Amino acid sequence: MANNANILAGVEAGGTSGLSLAWFAPEGTAAPTSATTALAAAWKDAGLCTENGLSIKVSESSKDINAFGSGAPVRTLVTSSKVTFDVAFLESNPVSLAIYNRLGLGDIVPDATGSFDFGVGAHRTEKYAACFDVVDGDNHLRFYCPSVEVTDRADLAVQAGNEISYGVTLTAYPGADGVAIHNFYVVNALKSA
Repeated sequence: MANNANILAGVEAGGTSGLSLAWFAPEGTAAPTSATTALAAAWKDAGLCTENGLSIKVSESSKDINAFGSGAPVRTLVTSSKVTFDVAFLESNPVSLAIYNRLGLGDIVPDATGSFDFGVGAHRTEKYAACFDVVDGDNHLRFYCPSVEVTDRADLAVQAGNEISYGVTLTAYPGADGVAIHNFYVVNALKSA
């Protein structure tokens, strides 16, 4: 039976403020076990993100297998499947800047005056665990990735009267269990009691 209560929307994010969409931790950090369990202390909030929120993109390639005399494929093999997450950070904080610049979490440590510096040069490779929290009333979605890497970055635009944002594309890689993305849902309308 159709039920519009099963239609979910990106109303707010996680955390106590409802504004924490993207969290990052070193690979191997304790994984969440549900859509609502508290994240371990090692998880760092990337701060406010742009109103575009989170875009999960799927790129797949396939190969058709044709048979003599058949005008249509008799089978299609998926030869690759890649999932990426696009998100843009609004805050210039140690977590968002580390992710955008492919630095280790904890590499940026402001001093007592708020000052810090870091270098940019040759391409770096840094992997993280990532968690994305979406809340819609009593409904919760959590996408946990045991291993992600920044594989593309948006241009850094500094324009009069406009915010500076740090857009990244994160590619999800399989963890030790062979799963690249663990999808956790709580859909309130599906409760049995």
